[in-house]
Amino acid sequence: MNNLLFLCTGNYYRSRFCEEYFNHLASRHALAWRARSRGLAPDITVFRNPGPLSPHTYQGLNALGVVLEATLRDPLSVQSSDWVKAQHIIALSRVEHEPMVERFFPSYAPVVEYWEVGDLPVASPTEALSRMAGAVHELINRLHQRSS
Repeated sequence: MNNLLFLCTGNYYRSRFCEEYFNHLASRHALAWRARSRGLAPDITVFRNPGPLSPHTYQGLNALGVVLEATLRDPLSVQSSDWVKAQHIIALSRVEHEPMVERFFPSYAPVVEYWEVGDLPVASPTEALSRMAGAVHELINRLHQRSS
């Protein structure tokens, strides 16, 4: 099984959406890939997010037919072991996340793929969820073509 790592700032909204949606599609397409997600902020507890998952993420996944587990984990900060386990790493915004990667994990900076999906209020949930869903579909297609 190959491991994919999605990164955003707080691991509450964007990276969690991508993780869940990717795993849903990878399973349906029988891809030997599994996604995890983490936050790049050194202390994600400062965000004081209500609950384990953004309501926007939950609603977006629900609209796409993704069934979530009854018990959801809380957001997690990325650790060195997460980088080591990943065969592919995607951060949700070059503008926002590249400086964090270069500061805290400089040896991994050259291998990170960046998408450009803005957080609130830079991008509306409708816009961000649509962009992330499209990018996940494109990624699934790329990985499917590699495995064929």
